[in-house]
Amino acid sequence: MKRVAFTLGLNGMKFLPDQMKTIPKLFDKWYIIEGPVKSVNCTSWCNDIPPQYINGVNMSSDGTYEYLNGLDNPKIEVIRTPLVNGKHRYWNGKVEMCNSFMGKVEDSILMQIDMDEFWSKNTIDKISDKLEESPCFPNKSIGMIFKCNFFVGPNLVTVGNNCYGDMNYEWNRAWKINGKATWLTHEPPKLDTTTGYITKKWTCDNDIGFRHHAYMYEDQVKFKEDYYGYKGAVDGWKRLQNETKFPVYLRDYFPWVKDNTQVMRIGDI
Repeated sequence: MKRVAFTLGLNGMKFLPDQMKTIPKLFDKWYIIEGPVKSVNCTSWCNDIPPQYINGVNMSSDGTYEYLNGLDNPKIEVIRTPLVNGKHRYWNGKVEMCNSFMGKVEDSILMQIDMDEFWSKNTIDKISDKLEESPCFPNKSIGMIFKCNFFVGPNLVTVGNNCYGDMNYEWNRAWKINGKATWLTHEPPKLDTTTGYITKKWTCDNDIGFRHHAYMYEDQVKFKEDYYGYKGAVDGWKRLQNETKFPVYLRDYFPWVKDNTQVMRIGDI
Protein backbone atom coordinates (compact mmCIF):
# COMPACT_ATOMS: atom_id res chain seq x y z
CA MET A 1 0.00 0.00 0.00
CA LYS A 2 1.00 3.59 -0.51
CA ARG A 3 2.65 5.22 2.53
CA VAL A 4 1.51 8.73 3.44
CA ALA A 5 2.81 10.96 6.25
CA PHE A 6 1.43 14.27 7.45
CA THR A 7 2.84 16.94 9.75
CA LEU A 8 1.14 19.96 11.27
CA GLY A 9 3.81 22.62 11.48
CA LEU A 10 4.61 26.02 12.91
CA ASN A 11 8.19 27.08 13.66
CA GLY A 12 9.80 23.69 13.11
CA MET A 13 13.32 24.64 12.03
CA LYS A 14 14.89 22.89 15.00
CA PHE A 15 13.67 19.59 13.52
CA LEU A 16 12.80 19.99 9.83
CA PRO A 17 16.31 19.42 8.38
CA ASP A 18 16.59 16.10 10.24
CA GLN A 19 13.09 15.04 9.22
CA MET A 20 13.97 15.79 5.59
CA LYS A 21 16.70 13.14 5.77
CA THR A 22 14.23 10.36 6.50
CA ILE A 23 10.52 11.04 5.86
CA PRO A 24 10.76 11.58 2.06
CA LYS A 25 12.77 8.35 1.77
CA LEU A 26 10.29 6.26 3.78
CA PHE A 27 6.98 7.60 2.45
CA ASP A 28 5.43 8.01 -0.98
CA LYS A 29 3.90 11.35 0.01
CA TRP A 30 4.47 13.84 2.83
CA TYR A 31 1.92 16.57 3.48
CA ILE A 32 3.20 19.46 5.60
CA ILE A 33 0.38 21.69 6.80
CA GLU A 34 1.82 24.99 7.97
CA GLY A 35 0.39 27.92 9.85
CA PRO A 36 -1.12 29.18 13.10
CA VAL A 37 -4.40 27.75 14.29
CA LYS A 38 -7.36 29.14 16.20
CA SER A 39 -7.86 27.66 19.65
CA VAL A 40 -11.21 26.05 18.93
CA ASN A 41 -12.86 22.62 19.10
CA CYS A 42 -10.59 19.91 20.51
CA THR A 43 -7.76 22.40 21.18
CA SER A 44 -9.96 25.13 22.66
CA TRP A 45 -8.04 24.74 25.94
CA CYS A 46 -4.97 26.37 24.38
CA ASN A 47 -4.19 30.09 24.45
CA ASP A 48 -4.08 32.24 21.33
CA ILE A 49 -0.71 32.04 19.60
CA PRO A 50 1.32 35.14 20.59
CA PRO A 51 2.32 37.41 17.66
CA GLN A 52 6.07 36.87 18.06
CA TYR A 53 5.66 33.31 16.74
CA ILE A 54 4.10 34.48 13.46
CA ASN A 55 5.68 36.36 10.54
CA GLY A 56 4.24 39.15 8.40
CA VAL A 57 2.08 36.83 6.30
CA ASN A 58 0.78 34.79 9.26
CA MET A 59 3.20 31.89 8.90
CA SER A 60 6.21 30.59 10.87
CA SER A 61 8.60 33.24 12.14
CA ASP A 62 11.71 31.04 12.65
CA GLY A 63 12.63 30.39 9.00
CA THR A 64 10.30 27.42 8.47
CA TYR A 65 8.19 29.39 5.99
CA GLU A 66 11.20 30.29 3.84
CA TYR A 67 12.66 26.78 4.14
CA LEU A 68 9.44 25.16 2.93
CA ASN A 69 9.19 27.65 0.06
CA GLY A 70 12.59 26.47 -1.14
CA LEU A 71 11.72 22.77 -1.30
CA ASP A 72 11.66 21.03 -4.67
CA ASN A 73 10.57 17.47 -4.05
CA PRO A 74 7.53 15.91 -5.75
CA LYS A 75 6.94 13.74 -2.69
CA ILE A 76 6.37 16.78 -0.46
CA GLU A 77 3.32 19.01 -0.61
CA VAL A 78 3.10 22.10 1.60
CA ILE A 79 -0.46 23.16 2.41
CA ARG A 80 -1.39 26.61 3.70
CA THR A 81 -4.61 28.59 3.97
CA PRO A 82 -5.32 31.05 1.13
CA LEU A 83 -3.85 34.54 1.15
CA VAL A 84 -6.31 37.32 1.95
CA ASN A 85 -5.01 40.89 1.66
CA GLY A 86 -1.45 39.61 1.75
CA LYS A 87 -1.85 37.35 4.79
CA HIS A 88 -2.86 33.75 5.33
CA ARG A 89 -5.90 33.26 7.53
CA TYR A 90 -5.57 31.15 10.66
CA TRP A 91 -6.60 27.51 10.41
CA ASN A 92 -10.00 26.97 12.00
CA GLY A 93 -8.75 24.39 14.47
CA LYS A 94 -6.41 21.44 13.97
CA VAL A 95 -9.17 19.24 12.57
CA GLU A 96 -9.31 21.53 9.54
CA MET A 97 -5.54 21.15 9.17
CA CYS A 98 -5.79 17.36 9.38
CA ASN A 99 -8.56 17.21 6.77
CA SER A 100 -6.89 19.63 4.34
CA PHE A 101 -5.30 16.78 2.36
CA MET A 102 -7.51 13.79 3.14
CA GLY A 103 -9.41 14.03 -0.13
CA LYS A 104 -6.18 12.91 -1.80
CA VAL A 105 -5.61 9.89 0.48
CA GLU A 106 -7.12 6.51 -0.27
CA ASP A 107 -6.16 2.88 0.41
CA SER A 108 -3.01 3.89 2.24
CA ILE A 109 -0.87 3.50 5.33
CA LEU A 110 -1.23 6.92 6.98
CA MET A 111 1.01 8.28 9.75
CA GLN A 112 0.92 11.46 11.75
CA ILE A 113 4.47 12.61 12.43
CA ASP A 114 4.82 15.85 14.35
CA MET A 115 7.87 18.04 13.78
CA ASP A 116 9.49 16.79 16.98
CA GLU A 117 8.64 13.08 16.59
CA PHE A 118 11.25 10.73 15.16
CA TRP A 119 10.83 7.20 13.82
CA SER A 120 13.47 4.80 12.49
CA LYS A 121 13.32 3.13 9.09
CA ASN A 122 13.07 -0.29 10.73
CA THR A 123 10.11 0.87 12.82
CA ILE A 124 8.26 2.36 9.83
CA ASP A 125 8.76 -0.89 7.92
CA LYS A 126 7.40 -2.94 10.84
CA ILE A 127 4.35 -0.67 11.11
CA SER A 128 3.61 -0.92 7.40
CA ASP A 129 4.02 -4.71 7.37
CA LYS A 130 1.73 -5.20 10.38
CA LEU A 131 -0.98 -2.87 9.10
CA GLU A 132 -0.94 -4.32 5.59
CA GLU A 133 -1.43 -7.86 6.88
CA SER A 134 -4.20 -6.84 9.30
CA PRO A 135 -7.79 -7.41 8.07
CA CYS A 136 -9.71 -4.25 7.26
CA PHE A 137 -13.21 -4.00 5.80
CA PRO A 138 -13.92 -1.81 2.75
CA ASN A 139 -14.36 1.86 3.63
CA LYS A 140 -13.01 1.23 7.13
CA SER A 141 -9.70 1.86 8.90
CA ILE A 142 -7.70 0.45 11.78
CA GLY A 143 -5.32 2.36 14.02
CA MET A 144 -2.10 1.57 15.87
CA ILE A 145 -0.98 2.88 19.28
CA PHE A 146 2.68 3.24 20.28
CA LYS A 147 5.19 3.56 23.08
CA CYS A 148 6.60 7.10 23.28
CA ASN A 149 10.11 7.81 24.54
CA PHE A 150 9.36 11.30 25.90
CA PHE A 151 12.34 13.66 26.08
CA VAL A 152 12.37 16.52 28.60
CA GLY A 153 15.90 17.66 27.74
CA PRO A 154 18.66 16.75 25.26
CA ASN A 155 19.71 13.78 27.43
CA LEU A 156 16.73 13.35 29.72
CA VAL A 157 13.76 11.03 29.23
CA THR A 158 10.71 10.14 31.32
CA VAL A 159 10.35 6.67 32.82
CA GLY A 160 7.34 4.84 34.21
CA ASN A 161 4.20 3.03 33.12
CA ASN A 162 1.03 4.91 32.20
CA CYS A 163 2.69 8.21 33.08
CA TYR A 164 2.96 11.77 31.78
CA GLY A 165 4.15 11.74 28.18
CA ASP A 166 3.19 8.11 27.69
CA MET A 167 -0.26 7.38 29.05
CA ASN A 168 -1.77 4.02 28.07
CA TYR A 169 -4.34 5.71 25.83
CA GLU A 170 -1.86 7.98 24.05
CA TRP A 171 0.02 7.97 20.76
CA ASN A 172 -2.30 6.69 18.11
CA ARG A 173 -0.06 7.59 15.20
CA ALA A 174 -0.69 5.14 12.32
CA TRP A 175 -3.70 3.91 10.38
CA LYS A 176 -4.53 1.57 7.54
CA ILE A 177 -7.21 3.26 5.45
CA ASN A 178 -9.31 1.06 3.19
CA GLY A 179 -11.08 3.58 0.98
CA LYS A 180 -11.29 7.18 2.21
CA ALA A 181 -11.60 8.70 5.69
CA THR A 182 -12.21 11.99 7.48
CA TRP A 183 -10.81 13.29 10.75
CA LEU A 184 -13.34 13.82 13.53
CA THR A 185 -10.91 15.07 16.18
CA HIS A 186 -7.20 15.80 16.51
CA GLU A 187 -6.98 15.40 20.30
CA PRO A 188 -7.27 12.47 20.40
CA PRO A 189 -6.62 11.56 16.73
CA LYS A 190 -9.86 9.95 15.53
CA LEU A 191 -11.00 9.00 12.03
CA ASP A 192 -14.65 8.48 11.18
CA THR A 193 -13.94 5.03 9.72
CA THR A 194 -11.82 3.44 12.46
CA THR A 195 -13.17 0.13 13.72
CA GLY A 196 -10.35 -0.98 16.01
CA TYR A 197 -6.73 -0.64 17.08
CA ILE A 198 -3.54 -2.65 17.24
CA THR A 199 -2.83 -2.20 20.91
CA LYS A 200 -0.01 -0.46 22.69
CA LYS A 201 0.80 -3.75 24.41
CA TRP A 202 1.45 -5.34 21.03
CA THR A 203 3.66 -2.51 19.80
CA CYS A 204 5.59 -2.44 23.11
CA ASP A 205 6.07 -6.21 23.05
CA ASN A 206 7.45 -5.89 19.51
CA ASP A 207 9.68 -2.90 20.30
CA ILE A 208 7.80 -0.51 18.01
CA GLY A 209 7.85 3.08 19.23
CA PHE A 210 9.24 6.54 18.61
CA ARG A 211 11.22 9.39 20.14
CA HIS A 212 9.31 12.53 21.03
CA HIS A 213 11.69 15.46 21.42
CA ALA A 214 8.98 17.41 23.22
CA TYR A 215 11.10 19.51 25.60
CA MET A 216 14.52 19.45 23.99
CA TYR A 217 15.15 23.18 23.62
CA GLU A 218 14.42 26.25 25.71
CA ASP A 219 12.53 28.03 22.93
CA GLN A 220 10.28 24.96 22.58
CA VAL A 221 9.50 25.14 26.28
CA LYS A 222 8.83 28.89 26.06
CA PHE A 223 6.25 28.29 23.33
CA LYS A 224 4.51 25.65 25.43
CA GLU A 225 4.46 28.07 28.37
CA ASP A 226 2.84 30.74 26.20
CA TYR A 227 0.50 28.57 24.11
CA TYR A 228 -0.49 25.84 26.57
CA GLY A 229 -0.45 28.13 29.61
CA TYR A 230 2.16 26.04 31.43
CA LYS A 231 3.20 28.67 33.95
CA GLY A 232 6.80 28.35 35.11
CA ALA A 233 7.74 25.90 32.35
CA VAL A 234 11.00 27.59 31.34
CA ASP A 235 12.24 28.06 34.91
CA GLY A 236 11.39 24.48 35.80
CA TRP A 237 13.00 23.13 32.65
CA LYS A 238 16.22 25.03 33.38
CA ARG A 239 16.36 23.63 36.91
CA LEU A 240 15.83 20.13 35.53
CA GLN A 241 18.71 20.50 33.05
CA ASN A 242 21.00 21.52 35.92
CA GLU A 243 20.19 18.49 38.08
CA THR A 244 23.07 16.15 38.86
CA LYS A 245 21.32 13.30 40.69
CA PHE A 246 18.67 11.12 39.06
CA PRO A 247 15.98 9.83 39.05
CA VAL A 248 13.85 12.84 39.97
CA TYR A 249 10.11 13.43 39.87
CA LEU A 250 9.01 15.47 36.87
CA ARG A 251 6.27 17.16 38.93
CA ASP A 252 8.97 18.93 40.96
CA TYR A 253 9.96 20.84 37.82
CA PHE A 254 6.77 20.89 35.73
CA PRO A 255 3.99 21.94 38.12
CA TRP A 256 1.18 20.86 35.75
CA VAL A 257 2.36 17.24 36.05
CA LYS A 258 0.48 15.55 38.90
CA ASP A 259 1.53 11.90 38.69
CA ASN A 260 4.68 9.98 39.69
CA THR A 261 6.52 10.28 36.38
CA GLN A 262 10.27 10.17 36.89
CA VAL A 263 13.14 11.48 34.79
CA MET A 264 16.41 9.68 34.04
CA ARG A 265 19.49 10.38 31.98
CA ILE A 266 19.48 8.38 28.78
CA GLY A 267 22.75 6.66 29.63
CA ASP A 268 21.44 5.49 33.00
CA ILE A 269 18.41 3.59 31.69
